[in-house]
Amino acid sequence: MAIEAVTFDFWNTLVRENPGLWDYRSRAWSALLAEQGHDVPLESLHEAFDTGWKHYVTAWNANVPFGAADALQVALGELGIDADARLADALLEVIIDPPADQHPSLNPNLVSTLAALRAADVRIGIICDVGLTPSPVLRRYLDAQGALEYFDHWSFSDEVGVYKPDATIFRHALDGLGGVAPERTAHVGDLRRTDIAGARGMGITAVRYTGVFDDPALPDSPAIEGDHVIGDHADLPVVLGIG
Repeated sequence: MAIEAVTFDFWNTLVRENPGLWDYRSRAWSALLAEQGHDVPLESLHEAFDTGWKHYVTAWNANVPFGAADALQVALGELGIDADARLADALLEVIIDPPADQHPSLNPNLVSTLAALRAADVRIGIICDVGLTPSPVLRRYLDAQGALEYFDHWSFSDEVGVYKPDATIFRHALDGLGGVAPERTAHVGDLRRTDIAGARGMGITAVRYTGVFDDPALPDSPAIEGDHVIGDHADLPVVLGIG
């Protein structure tokens, strides 16, 4: 059956994270805290961020919303710092909106693949589990690199209210793309638990992208695998029979 719409995961599918991002956040926090008289070793900041991220992962797995403001409070609690509103806002800004040199980069052959899908009249969407960077910033990342214009719709978890593999966020995408049928849709993502299981549960063609992260088989669900597995976006139109 012909594919009429393709949705993409965001992290490790559309883009790859800048490897220096977490070091930037630690150093920026160190400087802000030092201005307020808090001398915090970088190692302690790394540990505090790691604890905040672990709380996010726990919430993500439980399908409970958790954002940068929540991670901020966890990290400050770990550090034993009671930040006033001005300091808290500055620390939060470091987390959610880093400078341009820390932005993620598009994965190879993405834009040319999006252009090929658009030329074939395929509708294109995003289904993203938002981490600590909110959806308006994620849109700006794509816009700054000339990719946002190719998308007809997006379903970000911080706007929809649930994470993948919840069917709600997939239905949100299908409806936003004009009510396209699941069997005429493909979803591209890197994670078996969220992208692959979520798409297959909806009757959507699942494509696992391994160009950044090759997700190992799940110990409790080893059979969860994509209908197609690709390591290069340039292969996507071919495996989907588009163009």
